[in-house]
Amino acid sequence: MIDINEMRKPMLAMGLPRINEAYTLYYDETNNIRRLHIRSDGLNVKDLKVFVLGGVVHRGDPRELSLAALTTELRLQPSIKEMKFKHLADGDLLDALDTRKIEIFLDWLLAQDLEVHFFALDPLYWSVVDVIDSILAEHREPRLSAAHQNLKNDLYGLLRLNPDHTIDLFQRYDYPDVGAARRPAFVAELLDLLEQHEDAFPHFSYYMLKGTLQIARGLERLPFLEDETPNVLIDRFGMFFLQRLCLFKNARHILDVEPAIRDELARHTLVDAGKPFENFGFAESHEEPGVQISDVVVGLLGRLFTFVVAHDRDALDVIRESLTERQTGNLASLSRLLARSLAETPAFLHFTLSLEDHYKLWRLVDGPNAVS
Repeated sequence: MIDINEMRKPMLAMGLPRINEAYTLYYDETNNIRRLHIRSDGLNVKDLKVFVLGGVVHRGDPRELSLAALTTELRLQPSIKEMKFKHLADGDLLDALDTRKIEIFLDWLLAQDLEVHFFALDPLYWSVVDVIDSILAEHREPRLSAAHQNLKNDLYGLLRLNPDHTIDLFQRYDYPDVGAARRPAFVAELLDLLEQHEDAFPHFSYYMLKGTLQIARGLERLPFLEDETPNVLIDRFGMFFLQRLCLFKNARHILDVEPAIRDELARHTLVDAGKPFENFGFAESHEEPGVQISDVVVGLLGRLFTFVVAHDRDALDVIRESLTERQTGNLASLSRLLARSLAETPAFLHFTLSLEDHYKLWRLVDGPNAVS
């Protein structure tokens, strides 16, 4: 049983505007790997991409969304019964941005009374931040807790300098089930790794992370690294769906039919003030234009976020300067769409990415002068 008010309480504390409004949110997803775990030969997924759950949203109750004008302009084949991202573009982000059909789609979307919403998750980032969360949960130092995002960013930055070494480290310690007996050795290896790469960090960041890991050596436990399932980094993705349903409590959520997600949500009973609560339903994508639009939205966003995570700042700056006119225009359209959605409520855009990847994202989307 899940009390929706308890689950949304941390977000309510942030004072986000308009999360109690009556919206209709349409959903699709991309890069759902179902489960992320460590095998003897490494991760079960070799090419990790950013998971995106989201789509389009409008105020008020569900309404008819017509795709007639859009599909005509896109010149989709009559045999196509439902619009999907693959019908508009393929390849990576740059390939997608260079297509006329994506240009048509973004122009159409900007002309509609629709915003976008999403939950974006870097699976590896999600998997490693339990180290910092465990230290802060046990140490309970307010000033250190205030720096939690920076600490997570720096630890993730350290561990992705050499992904193969990171996975080897996780294998040897059955991460996340490190346990009490192996905790000192695990923390010692993290400290050694950090000291080897001191030059990769600003002076202050290096010593903040080093000090935090040194604190871990004296703690009695690291709660999120004990009594866990060995080698399982993400067991299921249904929790992320539940978070969105609870956050937008007064909205109507229309999800694409996905048997695994439908079955997982069916295992949970949502309650509001002790009474059964349900604010979502499933729709076949070929019958629901909102889901079809969402397929294209998350397809493009999934490529955007994955591209950003895969490139460093300098590479992205070079790429930005070399974009074609169409790529530049489509990136500007996407920027306007994100800005418009953000203005409605920041809660529409939820990122579980490192601070560095946040920085790179807005630098790419909004241009070289968008971030100081």
